[in-house]
Amino acid sequence: MRIAMPLVALVVTAVVGLDAQQAPALRIVVLEGEGGVNIIQQRTAVSPLVEVRDRNNLPVAGATVTFSIGGGGSGAAFAGGAQTLTVTTNAVGQAAASGLNAISSGALQIQVQAAYQGQLATAAISQTNFATAAAAQAGASAGTGGSTGAAGGAAGGGGGVSATTIGIVGAAVGGGALVATQTVLKEDEEESFDSYSGPLSGQLALLSATSQSTCTRTSSIAGTVTIELLEGNATGRASSSTITLTEISLTGSCLPAPPITFTIQRDDTPVSGGPSGLTFTAVALLPPTTYTLRFTGSHSGNAITGTITIDVASQPATAPNQPNLTGSTSLPITLTRS
Repeated sequence: MRIAMPLVALVVTAVVGLDAQQAPALRIVVLEGEGGVNIIQQRTAVSPLVEVRDRNNLPVAGATVTFSIGGGGSGAAFAGGAQTLTVTTNAVGQAAASGLNAISSGALQIQVQAAYQGQLATAAISQTNFATAAAAQAGASAGTGGSTGAAGGAAGGGGGVSATTIGIVGAAVGGGALVATQTVLKEDEEESFDSYSGPLSGQLALLSATSQSTCTRTSSIAGTVTIELLEGNATGRASSSTITLTEISLTGSCLPAPPITFTIQRDDTPVSGGPSGLTFTAVALLPPTTYTLRFTGSHSGNAITGTITIDVASQPATAPNQPNLTGSTSLPITLTRS
């Protein structure tokens, strides 16, 4: 079963101290998260991603963005149970609210405030929490005319939820924001999984080129990868895996870059193939750069052995100082059954 998570660009602005006929000095564009459907049992939640723009519709780097759980915070929380999360926009003006966890069923609203050089803008992101995937499907069935729009209320409420796809991976580390979208793995609630985990480490060299400079960035790779396989079967899902790239050396005339972290969340990344051909692919986006993580390996006894390949590629630069990043590395990994 697949649940819709529509991709919208909703702009909601409240700017302090400007004439109503002037263009707002600051505004928030909601890129991801509006109308999101969160499944409590599967521990999936759609992490909001916003972009802050100035009156010329250009992205604002270095703005302070605060995400707050509305309605007293009973429906969700960020990592560690926090009700607010403050993030600084990255070079393309984006900020992601990572670590969102759905707690109770019903409508959820996330308030967003951006601040930059004395200017303020606000927005609200509406989502719906469901206890189970079956409850979400029931919500979809109760929708009006099979609408593919955002969820309109609590579980079993009106508005409808389209049953197509859901799944977003967000991170905001050191000013970087990454989002990956995958298809939800169809799951029978009665199925049981075996968990296999192991550390990932190594290095990744990236060629960074702009119209004015070229350099080589070498980053360390650190993280943990987890695969859950269905009992008696060699298919399943990649689960709650977090990987961080931290720059350790720089050759050339580029400025240092902040760490980048991306997460493969449970049920968002299916694992397919047989015992000798397990594979999954996850994609993280920091426009104009795409980070692709691919696993190939095999399962035998209490271990999964294989290779993680990380590919980095940018689209052609649209601004003189915008870097194009390219690079790839393949690392061995062993996951053991817990």
